[in-house]
Amino acid sequence: MTSGQVGAPDVPGCLLRLGLFAPVAEGDRLAPVPASVASSRALQPYRQEIIATSRLLEELTSVFDAIERVYSDATESRLPGFTLLRGADVIHGAIDTAVTRCAKELMTAQPGGGRPAEILESSLQRNTEIIERGVRQRTLYQHSVRAHQPTFEYICKIVAAGGEVRTLDEMFDRLIICDRTVAFIPTSSAYEQEALEVREPAVVRFLSNIFDNAWSRGIPATLARERRPKLVASDLERALARMLVAGYTEEKIARDLGMSRRTIADHTSRLSRRLGSTSRAQLGYLIASRGLLEDTVEDVEAVGASQLIG
Repeated sequence: MTSGQVGAPDVPGCLLRLGLFAPVAEGDRLAPVPASVASSRALQPYRQEIIATSRLLEELTSVFDAIERVYSDATESRLPGFTLLRGADVIHGAIDTAVTRCAKELMTAQPGGGRPAEILESSLQRNTEIIERGVRQRTLYQHSVRAHQPTFEYICKIVAAGGEVRTLDEMFDRLIICDRTVAFIPTSSAYEQEALEVREPAVVRFLSNIFDNAWSRGIPATLARERRPKLVASDLERALARMLVAGYTEEKIARDLGMSRRTIADHTSRLSRRLGSTSRAQLGYLIASRGLLEDTVEDVEAVGASQLIG
């Protein structure tokens, strides 16, 4: 090496790529470059990229904040405390955000029968984490979920983790309430595509009271794995009898009780055989005349109510 210079073949390629050596004016000799100068040159493009990205982030944040203000003003001017959510991704995102922020109590009502296994799997971890954070979680289902193996196993896991689950014969529409400050309700039967986020205190309080009232009438799900206790049999029989007397179709009864139409047909057939009915009209008369709608739990047990729900 002469005056700190070296021949180009003697310099490792990695040092050349880092800019730690530079050619001199004469021949193919290379001279070392101070590390501070080389690093400044090497890192400059990345610094510029970071600066550009930061500016873009600030601009986009400002744009979305402005759009949010316009959107909020537009929705608040029509219905203060209510936000219409459209699209499954938007709905799920809003609910996930509210549930994640939930600090004290989560109340959910899930009408209908058994839930898809993939939804149960994704819900289990999230709901278990919520319970572990000390949030009281209460969930209402319909009695029909007790006959659905995946849903019933999910319920057992939630109860084991410290959650509370109860079931009813009939129930109102889907409902989610977080800390009694925000609620989510469907705007129609197509709840996956459109929902309403409610933050109006009076309405959230009203919805919470509806949930509490239904909860007080629900039958707890326990770790005993007794899917169909006598109280469930009693509830189902009275609900079925009441709807038959009211003249509901099997399709509507199935929808209201969260069961399949075939299951309702089987239950109706069993009840007809037990009462000695030969027609739908006669069955309604026999139900009313024999006081089936006023049966106590003991009365139901005496006539073998467990046979009614298979």
